[in-house]
Amino acid sequence: MKIRQSAIQNRIFRPQNVVAVTGGNVNIYEPQTMQPAFEKRMPVTTFLRTTFFPGFSTFPTETVLMDFYKNRQKIAPFVAEGSKPVNIRREGYETKVYKPPYIALSAPYDTKLLQGRLPGEQVFGGMTPEERALALMQRDYQELDDMIVRREEAMFADLLQNGTVTITGYVDDSATQVRTETIDYGFDNVLNLTGADQWSDATSDKYEDLYNAVSKVRQAGYNPTIVILGEGAWNNLRKDSNFMDKYMDLRYAQFGMINPQLSLRNGNGFAYIGRLSELGVDLYQYIAWYYDETTQSLKPYIEANKVIVGATNLGEVLYGATTMIPEDSIDYVTVEGPRATKVTVDRNTDTKSLIVKSRPIPKPFDVSAWAVINTVTG
Repeated sequence: MKIRQSAIQNRIFRPQNVVAVTGGNVNIYEPQTMQPAFEKRMPVTTFLRTTFFPGFSTFPTETVLMDFYKNRQKIAPFVAEGSKPVNIRREGYETKVYKPPYIALSAPYDTKLLQGRLPGEQVFGGMTPEERALALMQRDYQELDDMIVRREEAMFADLLQNGTVTITGYVDDSATQVRTETIDYGFDNVLNLTGADQWSDATSDKYEDLYNAVSKVRQAGYNPTIVILGEGAWNNLRKDSNFMDKYMDLRYAQFGMINPQLSLRNGNGFAYIGRLSELGVDLYQYIAWYYDETTQSLKPYIEANKVIVGATNLGEVLYGATTMIPEDSIDYVTVEGPRATKVTVDRNTDTKSLIVKSRPIPKPFDVSAWAVINTVTG
């Protein structure tokens, strides 16, 4: 019988008590030290929610009706003495029906998964499969909840910038077929800059544009106090020395230089830029991204050339009810709340799944409470 040379070499150079790992070999007869694993949890930012939609309400149905009533800034008419009073025409209201989009995430578990060592777990004498299942489920729930929070923040960003919420949902288990729907809130407080008025033009009057946006919101009966700039808009603004020197109140200026105050964690967060005292607004840049499944890339919450001018606390989040069969039950139960969680078990295959569901939808009290400037449209 002939023995291949490669087999002899493998026997000589890799003894049977040696395990191949990334970066070299580990001899199981030599003492080893396992360092704690490096685990990086990407941050979850909620700047838009905290600023504009801090509260939430729940309802026990799948759809919700919203009534919108707005009066106008009418003044009392004059009448001649001795004449009858003038009847005032009542303003109507508008009713809209919204169906919150459906989010359902699942983290599956099987016996093969639980036999593997977790990151940072000791090679010998580590966890039992039962302990790994509990640790995995705790970590997975946090990750699933983080995904939902990011989705909610992306919905707020879509609403504030475009007046709509675009819902692209999967209609199959393989997450390949999609269906797109759009919730339109009827937002039209938009300033589209063209030609030399665009902020990319050095001669553009950026202060006038911000003034016009603030005026739009004030005319609707609100006091705008915050301006959020996309990265491109901020770059064009800070390059305008006339604007920066004449209008900006740099609270944190150092020797005449801009010194934005950062609130970042793992690269994500926001930066306070300064204040326009005459307009009564503070300027911020939202420095945060989310992973867009459509483009397979990171996408900023605020588009590069967008500017949002608005009042704070201009809406809330509504959560629709979720009907499901909970564990240890054969009956349907309707869960009213931000999250609906359950664990399913298939005893035939010894598998289980952690399922987290949610039905969020942003509710602005009045879409006139903010305005958007498209600083570059070409």
